Amino acid sequence: MRDDEPRRGGSIRRRLLGAFAAVAVPPVLLLAALVLILLSRTFERTASARLRDGIASVEGRLARMEDVARTRVAAVAREDLPKSADVDLPGLAIEAGERRDLPMLEIVGADGTILSSLHWPVGFGLREQDRTFAGAPRFRVEKVSEGYGAADRLALVAETPGSLQGQPVIVRGGSLVDGTLLDELSELMGAEVAIRDNGGARWIAREKSPLAGWTGGPQAKGPSGSTDAAGEIALGGESYHWRARALAPELLLVVAVPRSAIVEVMGGVGRSTLIAAFVAMLGALVAATLVSARLAAPVRALAGGARRVAAGDLAARVDTRAPGEIGELAATFNRMTEELATSRERVLQAERVAAWREMARRLAHELKNPIFPIQLSIETLRRVAEDDSSGRKLADLFRDSSLTILDELRALRKIIDEFSQFARMPAPQPAPLSLNEVVEQALRLYAPRAGTVEIRRELATDLPLLQGDRDLLARALGNLVSNALDALDGAGTLTLRTARQPDGVRIDVEDTGPGLSEEQRTRLFTPYYTTKRGGTGLGLAIVQGIVSDHGGRIEVTSAPGAGTAFTLFLPGDNPREART
Repeated sequence: MRDDEPRRGGSIRRRLLGAFAAVAVPPVLLLAALVLILLSRTFERTASARLRDGIASVEGRLARMEDVARTRVAAVAREDLPKSADVDLPGLAIEAGERRDLPMLEIVGADGTILSSLHWPVGFGLREQDRTFAGAPRFRVEKVSEGYGAADRLALVAETPGSLQGQPVIVRGGSLVDGTLLDELSELMGAEVAIRDNGGARWIAREKSPLAGWTGGPQAKGPSGSTDAAGEIALGGESYHWRARALAPELLLVVAVPRSAIVEVMGGVGRSTLIAAFVAMLGALVAATLVSARLAAPVRALAGGARRVAAGDLAARVDTRAPGEIGELAATFNRMTEELATSRERVLQAERVAAWREMARRLAHELKNPIFPIQLSIETLRRVAEDDSSGRKLADLFRDSSLTILDELRALRKIIDEFSQFARMPAPQPAPLSLNEVVEQALRLYAPRAGTVEIRRELATDLPLLQGDRDLLARALGNLVSNALDALDGAGTLTLRTARQPDGVRIDVEDTGPGLSEEQRTRLFTPYYTTKRGGTGLGLAIVQGIVSDHGGRIEVTSAPGAGTAFTLFLPGDNPREART
């Protein structure tokens, strides 16, 4: 029997090792494989989401640039084309472009002859040499002055017909889509942003962009087919995830992000998992249990973190204190989730930067309007004072000029007050109140301005009490009433109507004025947009802010010639009836 004991002992050890291999190793390998699959899918999803967000952000930026160009080009065609025959044609586009803050502007005759150009002044009298893209008129390859010659540059433009000296012309203007713009977008999003011009067989990208070395570029169809394409490409020793979208049949927007560290770490994790399984099969059961526990815990944490990220929780983090490649993978996982969150924040930052730039441009524009007549009046007074020995002409001119200066200073003060109020809107101080009393408070202030306008009150008597700030709500209603009286211009009917709703109350402010176009209606609540001469475009933005601070919403319905109706929905305080 003694001779058999060593053999039996060896058999037990073999069985324990076999049992360990059969029971312990498969779960470890299964968990490792699951982690690799989940991480791979998660990384692919996050990369795809980042690329989709980048494409959407760039397209949004281009759409806003087009809207700005359309508005400013329409203003040039409407207001800046002189009617007289005595016109400095070469300088016309330069003067109008600088006035409207348009980097590119040209006026083209009906036969395609360039009558005036800001970005290519020497093209005066020549036929257009621009390249266009079928189905995408907003993009053109324009001739642009560069040094002592000219270069072909991609531009985003808008155009509108006009009349110059009694002849039909086309006014076209916009901005360059060049390396400067693409460098700004790339820095803000933490990705490579470029445009592939297949018609010109060239890349439009920032300096030293790796995408410029991609011969041929990606392929995506035009508007008649699928406009998206995606994949991976190796450029300069680095692997990139990329996504492309067709802006036109021969013009592709491309966004790419590198994926280098992910492949290396996942390969290291695979090797580490196999080594750990092999060591576990050779170790003792206790040692195997400890090792498997140490391996399984971070793996499970990574799998849970991967699921949370896949579900959209970008705040998910895992413990990085695990040994070896598992800890490195955990650290990489945390860096990847932070990078995705940072990418989204950069997109939001890009939007905020664009909004602040537009606000600064608008403020500068509004302040320059009254300053010019003030400066002109003072210069005229000084010139007359030097030439007028009797002082009689100076006295008359001083009276007229001082009135002009005072009017413009009042306009300047109004602009500053509007911007100040918009920036310092107080927080609501809620208290129980009756909506009908707020309506009457607003009407008492603005009724004297009504003149011959008929004011109708249709106030319900079964309204619940509201929990709100009386002064702020009265200010919002007063703003709507003031706008309605301006639109009616002394003739028509203004109706204020209140009604009970299942979840609160509503108030309608209706007028029978000229109404609004669809474009005006959709842009009413955009800060700095106005349909009134001399307005700052902040009134309705303030109204919307007050209503939103009270947990409500505002809607507007209008059509040209059919009047305008603003409807405010406000939540009720309790079922008790308000005394009206």
